[in-house]
Amino acid sequence: MTEQTIPPAPQADGLGSRDPSEDAGRLDGASTGRLVLVLIALVTLSEIIPLQNLMIGVAIPKIATGFPQAGAAITWAGTIMGVVGGATIALVGKLGDVWGKKRVVALATLLFLVGTLICALTDNWALFLTGRGIGALASGIAAVEYGLVRDLMPRRWIPICVAVLGTGFGLSAVAGPLIVGALTDHYSWRSIFWFMLVYTCVALALFLAAVPESPLRLRSRLDTPGALLFGAGIGLSLIYLSEGSSWGWGTMSNLGYLIAGLACLAAFLLWERRTEQPMMELRLLRAPKVLFLMLISLLATGVLSVMSLVVPYMFETPKAAVLDNQLLAGVAAQAHTTVAAVAPLVHFEGDISYAAGFSILQLAVHVSIWTSVFGMVFGPIGGYLARRIGTRLPLIISLVAFVVAAALWVEWHKTWQQQISIGLAFGLAFGFFFASAPNLLMDTVPAQRQGVSSGMFAVFGSIGTAVTTALFTAIVAAHPYRMVITQPTGATTTTDIPQVYDNSAYSLVYLLLGVVPAALALILALALRTGRTPARGGTAVEQ
Repeated sequence: MTEQTIPPAPQADGLGSRDPSEDAGRLDGASTGRLVLVLIALVTLSEIIPLQNLMIGVAIPKIATGFPQAGAAITWAGTIMGVVGGATIALVGKLGDVWGKKRVVALATLLFLVGTLICALTDNWALFLTGRGIGALASGIAAVEYGLVRDLMPRRWIPICVAVLGTGFGLSAVAGPLIVGALTDHYSWRSIFWFMLVYTCVALALFLAAVPESPLRLRSRLDTPGALLFGAGIGLSLIYLSEGSSWGWGTMSNLGYLIAGLACLAAFLLWERRTEQPMMELRLLRAPKVLFLMLISLLATGVLSVMSLVVPYMFETPKAAVLDNQLLAGVAAQAHTTVAAVAPLVHFEGDISYAAGFSILQLAVHVSIWTSVFGMVFGPIGGYLARRIGTRLPLIISLVAFVVAAALWVEWHKTWQQQISIGLAFGLAFGFFFASAPNLLMDTVPAQRQGVSSGMFAVFGSIGTAVTTALFTAIVAAHPYRMVITQPTGATTTTDIPQVYDNSAYSLVYLLLGVVPAALALILALALRTGRTPARGGTAVEQ
């Protein structure tokens, strides 16, 4: 297949226009079976990062036993993926535009395999984190694959394919908890990484065999200084946001990361204005139709992330009677007496009537699977609507559904039945968002900048995730479940129970981190003037 090098073609709005050569590699004559196989290959490979992240998040307590020297820093087993991924997604997207999208996806996948193998083999904590960091370089795969969908699939297929790529096949959300539960129950935590090695090798082989390379290239050289400044700025800022609750928001040791990160980003902005071939064309953000989409990504992804945090925190908390008895037994053992003797001296402050004591498997069966299935069903429907009537209305519907779901959960979130009933609206929001927002971006930004623009979209989402996660931690920490012990002298001792929070904390989270950001995103979506005509699969830039 002959490569088509596309130079920039500026317009009045500075975003570029469609070049006829954009259709050079399109699979218009391919059979339905071939197109479905290409889509399966893309989605299967795009699942590797969310699947491994879910597994690691669930298995961190078990991983901690393998690295006792890590101590409280064990949370970096998950944090480093967000930091390195957020710092490199836009660069990976840019490389896809310049070097070739299939080539970059394959290279990123190989790096993921290297990092996963290191994690499976090492007993050294620093080397384990290095492996996780190397694997995080694959976080940009999905951003590049949106470009492959745009470049390769027939135009009428693109809106629905984008929706399916965004919502996935549910492997990470549906099968992930079942797989990690089975693996860690019968084998060590290392089995997670061996599973991911096998899965990724199979997914990569299918991708290499089924997906052709896009012939489109952006005529540009790599802006190394810009890439380093941007990556450092985002990475350092995300460290501050990710660790602020544990390190202290105002401590100089933590503020240093934020100050250094903002300085790098300021230097990046200055550099990008001066260089002839910037890594990230900031003029894209000067167009409201692009900037608003990026801000919507920040807000909506933040809502998605914090909603996924709330449910495990609540439903994996032991039931009140069980937890109270465990705590009483601990107090009695410490005092070398019986539970009956200490019970009159101990009482608990806080409402944990939401606690269900679910295992990982029970949580998946009762809640996670259902909300994921709802999203998978509504994703293609949203893609179909985008193709028929435009992307703006499905985007607005998704954000309205986010507001409605979060508002209902403020009051009704204590039982799994309430969670999945309201989860239907949340699934609608999830499916329609990933069906509409990437399609709208695709119809807004020229093809030769699809990779970097998708990367920017993901970076804004990473920032939203980091901000809402930090705020979530701050909100729940301010509303702990407490044990109060009355001493024989009449003095009282109050102890906050770790990782257990009063019900009011979750009501506040749903309100402040669900309703409010979703409503702000809805206001931005209502202000959009694009997406009012049927999605064209990136045929042209809207005026």
